[in-house]
Amino acid sequence: MGEGAEPTAQQLFKQWQSGDPRAGQAMAQKFTDWFYAITAVRLGDAAGRPPLERACQTFAQGITGVARSGELVPWAHSLVLNEIESAGGRIEGGDFPNALTGNRAPSLLLRRARKLLTEPQVELLALTFDERVPLAKLEARAEALGGWPHAILDARYALKRALRKSEGVNFAVAPEAPDLDRAPLPLYEACRMASGAEEGSFEQWLLTDLDLCRDVAEFATFAHALRTGIYSEAAEAPAPSSAPKRAAPAPAPRAAPDPDDSPLGPVVDERPPPPRALMGLVVGGVLFVLAIIVAVLQGYLG
Repeated sequence: MGEGAEPTAQQLFKQWQSGDPRAGQAMAQKFTDWFYAITAVRLGDAAGRPPLERACQTFAQGITGVARSGELVPWAHSLVLNEIESAGGRIEGGDFPNALTGNRAPSLLLRRARKLLTEPQVELLALTFDERVPLAKLEARAEALGGWPHAILDARYALKRALRKSEGVNFAVAPEAPDLDRAPLPLYEACRMASGAEEGSFEQWLLTDLDLCRDVAEFATFAHALRTGIYSEAAEAPAPSSAPKRAAPAPAPRAAPDPDDSPLGPVVDERPPPPRALMGLVVGGVLFVLAIIVAVLQGYLG
């Protein structure tokens, strides 16, 4: 880990196993942020709250059963996916006011912010978030309007800046020059990834960058509103059909741990289980993690 770099979840896990309660607190915060982003984008704030709480509780109760840091992220990801499936799976969109929107309908804010976007930006967002539009058509338009898929990412951030400027939406992440590594982000939010496995891999990658988690979480309610077709009049949509929408991708299978020991990949922990002398610290640490999770949940959702 480079100087000043944020510790990975796996590194915090190893420190917590060794009896460091501050690492346990940081780990709880990281996983709560991550679970919140995933449940918000798949279910929305309100419907995602019970699965989020249950996933956090199961995490705190079961973490002592995780022996190696390389197993940590796939295990934790399976917890939140199971809770999402139990809640009915990923929703198709909706108009969900929340504290970030000032309890105003996201659809209303999107309509008003549209005037600050260019027509190509509106068109790309409409095509991206309309699952009826063939992916080939979306790719072709993005290529013509700046490149696939980067033009879509640019349009997404232009929308966030417009919402912040015109409607006072307090986004924390709205860069003028976005990181091109985040190009798949709008496709994830629009449920347009190629498979459940690809979607799951992207979600596990989210945990390596809490700024990206924050980005996903704060835009989730607008992504849901965009999926209702709020900008679809800008797109050349196909004729209406009575056929149901494409089903959301199945949950990602449990991914094999990445052996890479870099800050952006899981750290494989080959150490033997901690000695009995440390078990009291481990158990106490679990209770500490659970207390922090509850506190963080209250801050997010209270």
